[in-house]
Amino acid sequence: MNSKKELLDVFTTEEDRNGTDLMEMSDFFDVFMDKIDMDIDSSDAWNIYQNVEGMLGEIASAIKSGFDISKMGMLIADYSHFSQDIIDGLKNGIYHVGQSKEVAGNMRPAILDDKEQLVKFFTLKKAINPSEVLSDVSTLSMQASLQRISAQIEEISYNVKTEIDFVRREALSTKFIYAREKIMLAANAENENEREEYLKEADTYLMEGLGSLYADINHQVEELAKQKGPLAKLNRIDSLLSYINEDMQMMPKYVGLRVYLLNYRKKYADSSRILMDYRQQIYNMSERKSIDGKYSALELVHKYYPYRELETDFWLNHPKNMISAIDKYENMIEQKDADIFYIDVEE
Repeated sequence: MNSKKELLDVFTTEEDRNGTDLMEMSDFFDVFMDKIDMDIDSSDAWNIYQNVEGMLGEIASAIKSGFDISKMGMLIADYSHFSQDIIDGLKNGIYHVGQSKEVAGNMRPAILDDKEQLVKFFTLKKAINPSEVLSDVSTLSMQASLQRISAQIEEISYNVKTEIDFVRREALSTKFIYAREKIMLAANAENENEREEYLKEADTYLMEGLGSLYADINHQVEELAKQKGPLAKLNRIDSLLSYINEDMQMMPKYVGLRVYLLNYRKKYADSSRILMDYRQQIYNMSERKSIDGKYSALELVHKYYPYRELETDFWLNHPKNMISAIDKYENMIEQKDADIFYIDVEE
């Protein structure tokens, strides 16, 4: 198992440790997942599960989504180690989950192509005591979902051509920077009490920064609603869309770090509450008709957004996927006594 210090060592590059722009730092979700993955992947927590024939469809679903809740229990994919090519291949029917005959008489679970050729082996493990690993496993799955949310918004952001105001971005990164300093101090704390105090201070900064982002994105949407008729300026609309897009990328980063630290401190109820607050923010932006009683916030963004053909309706459909990911996490927490199966990729 990782030491306390190792689990808090999430700032890996010079920009992570000393930079002032959150958007230029590492993809912390990869770091979070690696830390959690190593922490739960101990041989004494799992048994190798051999009877995979009846679970092939559920396994494929878990790999595509990061986790799946079925009548057989919870299936958790080692999502960080399955390449996007494999996930997309399963979604598009190019690949499927089956059993590959590696050597005569030895059938092993694998991802295969349409010619039954091997793409990747995996091992299915069953938790010996589900309650002991649930918090780490569910955090791993939630980080995977938040990573996808952030990455998908980042990908579509290239359609907005305006330059983002660096001073504004730096201001919204400030609380994250303060939290970073407290986390780095906690990693080197001399005792548990000192470490806990630093982490409490870090959480306060993350809470304040996330609150600022929620307030900022609502303000930007209100400003966007004012851009009407012939007086609307395209460069102003572009700027507002850029700000909204950037806020949407930064929010899961703040949420992801809060969830990681709260689970590290065994504050599971608080972790779940933070996710529900984030879910409610996305739900309000997606569903609540607050703009002249006609549009929701994201319907208004959709109205002005410069889509490419493949991304049409992103701001209408993507929030539903975000809400669904958080709902799945909640379902996992509620089923804490269910069997847990861990899909572990093999090199």
